[in-house]
Formats: sequence, C-alpha cells, structure tokens
Amino acid sequence: MDVVVTGTRASIPIEKLSSSVKVIDSLELEQLNGVSIGDKIKNSTGLSLRSYGGNGALHSVSFRGLGSDYSLILIDGQRFTTYQISTVDVGIFQANEIERIEVASGGSSSQYGADAVGGVINIVTKRPDGHWFVSLSNTLGSYGLSGFQVSAGGGDEAFSYRGGIDLKRGANAFRFHFDDGTGVQTLRRNGADYVMRNYSFSASSIFTDDVAAHYIVRYSNADRGQPAAVTNSHQNNQGRINDHDLFMNSTTEIRLLEEMLLTLPVAYHYNRQTFFDPDASTIGNTVKSYYENNILGVSPLFRYSVSEEHYIVAGAELSRASINSNEVFPSHREQTSGFISSEHHFRLLTDFILFPSVRFDSFSDTKGDISPKIGINIGVLDIPSVRIRASYGKNFRVPTFNDLYWISGGNPKLTPERSRNFDAGLIAGIQSDEIDASVELTYFSIDAADKIVWRPVSGTIWSPVNLQSVTSKGFEGSAKLNLWKNLLIVSYSHNILRTRKTSEDFPGDAAKNKFLPYVPKEFSSFTLGTAWESLSANLTYSFTGFRYETSDNNPRFFLPTYDNIDANISYGFAAAGYSFRVRAEVNNLGNTDILLIRGYPMPLCNYSVTSTVSL
Repeated sequence: MDVVVTGTRASIPIEKLSSSVKVIDSLELEQLNGVSIGDKIKNSTGLSLRSYGGNGALHSVSFRGLGSDYSLILIDGQRFTTYQISTVDVGIFQANEIERIEVASGGSSSQYGADAVGGVINIVTKRPDGHWFVSLSNTLGSYGLSGFQVSAGGGDEAFSYRGGIDLKRGANAFRFHFDDGTGVQTLRRNGADYVMRNYSFSASSIFTDDVAAHYIVRYSNADRGQPAAVTNSHQNNQGRINDHDLFMNSTTEIRLLEEMLLTLPVAYHYNRQTFFDPDASTIGNTVKSYYENNILGVSPLFRYSVSEEHYIVAGAELSRASINSNEVFPSHREQTSGFISSEHHFRLLTDFILFPSVRFDSFSDTKGDISPKIGINIGVLDIPSVRIRASYGKNFRVPTFNDLYWISGGNPKLTPERSRNFDAGLIAGIQSDEIDASVELTYFSIDAADKIVWRPVSGTIWSPVNLQSVTSKGFEGSAKLNLWKNLLIVSYSHNILRTRKTSEDFPGDAAKNKFLPYVPKEFSSFTLGTAWESLSANLTYSFTGFRYETSDNNPRFFLPTYDNIDANISYGFAAAGYSFRVRAEVNNLGNTDILLIRGYPMPLCNYSVTSTVSL
C-alpha cells in the first residue's frame, strides 16, 4: 500500500495510520476524467464537491458534511488556503505537474492548525529527477473547449529542473434543462466563458550527501464569466471574476545525523481576485470589488528516529498574512505555532501503534487554541492484513478576515469555532503478484460549537456571530481490487451522512435538529478500469442522494437524487523515437440533469479529446 506524510508529517504506510487517508497517485490522476484538482478528487471517500457550473465555475470541496471552509488545502505540506474566506477554488487549480494528491479525512489541527476540521488535502508536486524530456499536448472538446500543455525537464545529479505550461479556454455555452413550473426547456448557459493559464517550475539541488533543497513556483490566472442563478428562461450575465495566484516554496533538508532530519520550508502565497457585475449592486453601488491576500511563512520541522519503534516530529510555524480590499478593512494576522507528535510501536500480543500529538496556535488578531489528538492502530491479522484504528482530537477554525473586518458588518469580537472529532474503523488488505485488494470501513462523529453564522442586523446589513452548534455523524466504506497488475481495476466507495444543526438561533427555531441544507444523506461511486500495455479505459458511476434546500427542511424545497456516468479511453504507441498518446473522455454520458446548487445548472453530455507527443 501507499506511503503518505499527511496525518503524521512522517512517512508511514496508509494501513498503519490512525485515520483514513486516500492517495490519488500519478497513474490514477491520468485515468480520472477532467483536468482540475476538483475533477480528480470529486469521488474520494468522505468528500463532496460543490460546483456552480461546468468548467471555469467555482468548485469547492467539503468533508463529512461540513462546509468547504472546514477543509485545509496544502501544497507540498505548506498552507495554500488563505485567511480571507478559508475556501479554495479547486476548479482553477490544474492537475498538471502533480505527482499525487493525499486526501485525509477527519480533524488534523494537532498537525496543521486552523481550519483542518473536516479534512486536509495535500497536493504533492512532481520533483525533477534529472532526466531530459519534452511533452506536448493539445485538447479539443465540447462548448469551445481548447487547450495546450507543454512540460519539459532536465539537469543532472547536482541540479535538476522541470516546468510546465497549461492553457485552456472555452465559450462554455453548455446545454441544460430548465423547469419554469409549466414545462421543461433546453437552454444554453451564457456569460460562462473562461480563459485559464497555469505555469509551474520546480528545481532540486543536492549540495552534499546531507544537504539538499527543493524549489517550486506555481502561477495561475483565470479570467471567467460569473453567471448569476437561472431563475427564468432569459439570461443576461455580465459578471466577471479574475484570479491571479502565485505560490512559491523553498524547502531545505539537512541530515544532522543518520536518525535526525531538519527541514526548513519557506512559503509565500499571493492571491488577487477582482469581481465586476454591472447588473448587481450593494447599497446602491455597482458591484466592483477586489481582494488582495499575502501570506509569508516559515515552518522548521525536526524529525528524530529514537529507534525503529519510536519516532518524534516537532516543529514550529511563523507566518504573517494580510489583506487589502475595498470591501474589507486593511488587516494583517501574525501567527506563532508549535507542535509535537510521535509514533510508538509496541510489540505486545499484537502490533500496537500509538500516535499522540498536540499543537499550540497563537494569533495576533483573534484567540488561538491548543489542539491535542490521540490515535491508535492495532494489528489483528498479518495475512490477510487486518488492522483496527481510531482517533480522537480537538480541532478549530479561526474567523476569516471577511468575518472580522468586512466593512459593512464585520465582527471583530468573534472567537474561533471549535470541534471534537472521533473516528474508528478497520482497514484490511492482501497483496501478491496477481492481486492487490483493500477494504476500509470508518465511523465518524464531529461535534462543532461556536459556529459562525451571518445574520441580518438592520436593513441590508448582515453581521456574523458565534451562534450555532452542529453534529455530523456517519459511515464511510471503500474497497479496491487490482488484478494482474492493472489488467482489471475495480473501486467502490459509499458514504452515509447525518449532519444536523443542534442549537437554536432564536427561541422556537424550526431549524433545530434539522439536516444542513445541500448536504446529501448518502453518496457513492463505482469505477471499473483496465490498463493493458498501451491501452487503458475507465468507467465511473456516481450517485448523490437528495438534499434539502432550506434550514427547516421544508419538503417542498429539495434537490433530487441524480446519477452520473463518466468514461474515458486512451491509447499510446511509439514511433521514430517519439511516444504518442490519444485520450478521449465523455462526461455525463447519460445526459443527466445535475444540480448541485439551486439555479446553477451543470452541463449535459460533453466530451474532450487530448493528443500528446513526448520525447
């Protein structure tokens, strides 16, 4: 099974962790439909994707029934999520130059601090290996989709590098069905065009046998139409949103002793977003806003192997974040954090692993917290491997800059939201030359308090308060079977959720003990694939249960269940020293009416074809 770092900050096999982590490796990334991070992770166990349309629209992810602002996004272990809204648009983050994605369900504040309440997504970039290569790709597809991608790299043992450019655009006037109450019409979305540019560069330097460094730079620009909700057959969408995003990280690794490793990462994240809509207004003014975020941080990490059975990881994080906007008061946040975690193997009647960890976070503009966590993993059988695992911990989310400093309604008296997370389950697997099979079952329970809710205070002015309590409980199950070295690959996941508001916003609140809006009670996916020599093919079926639209769970207002089928096939061959590959994919093969958010339709059946040549 895969070895991951998310969850403990130390390399450890998945089956020996105390909580669930899914790894989407480079092979699976190529087999999945779509090009963005959101496309690649949308069917992961415990995770749901919320989309406001097709390609180019806002895509956010949420874990275990909680909102997207309870999900922490990392790049190579460093925070990518900003403090403005705590939500990352994974729809514009392209998957080129990505080695793997680690999706860790459950609270991880004891390792990563604020906002790691529902789960953590760690995007691990490709590292150069010194081999020279060039790869060119071209994509054509439905609704004016076109794209161009180039990747190249080279170097030697002392210094190696690689980089990539990914350009995509589309008119995105996709077909969808609209029901106005008297009948169903087929319409075309307008104002949803997009142009997305992604650039990446990474390099590795080996100075001595004990000192090495790795550098990455990622820049993206997305210029997109931002169409409003569809409420009738007439559309006149003129809203536009533009994102500039720059992420840089330099990591130096120093081997102090054979059993001691010091890692020194320095990360910088710049994000600027502008939004303009001549048809929208706030307090009589046309909406024309901008948000500029900066985060600079250093997070030294010390790993010490006491023995083969005992491992210690300790670290600190120092960062400064700031925002400049015409809708948020200019503000900054300084963070000072420290944490320690360890891994202890005990050879009792069976293999018993203990994972204690604790972290302290302090912020200059809001309260911090202490986040302890304890986890266990117990071996039951060796062949087949069967292990039981469980974890319990405290987690928190800090108020965002929008919450605290919004010019027309921010509340600087807000305190962090807090939660207690518990999960337990088992993981079983068997491996041989002919078969690789695994099964995971997990029960989880999350109790969140002091949840921040925006509510009206006067006229059109809204303001946030620490008000709600929420519980989310459920079961997650997944299974994967790989026969004859990828000749037949079958995977299945099923999720059962019960996420409720357990507090009253006011006496007699009808939403108390009701399910949260837009959170499905049940969703699942099934994938059947094959990779034989130069041919691969994959078929994915997904199901999403009905969702209430209102907080009081009025049965008249709900989003219906839907099924979706995606498929792809690719073939590669070599000639004259070049490698060629052609890939075709179809999304929404059944022409299903997919509605994730009321008023924001998804495309009906659409396709794309990508051809690649490599040297």
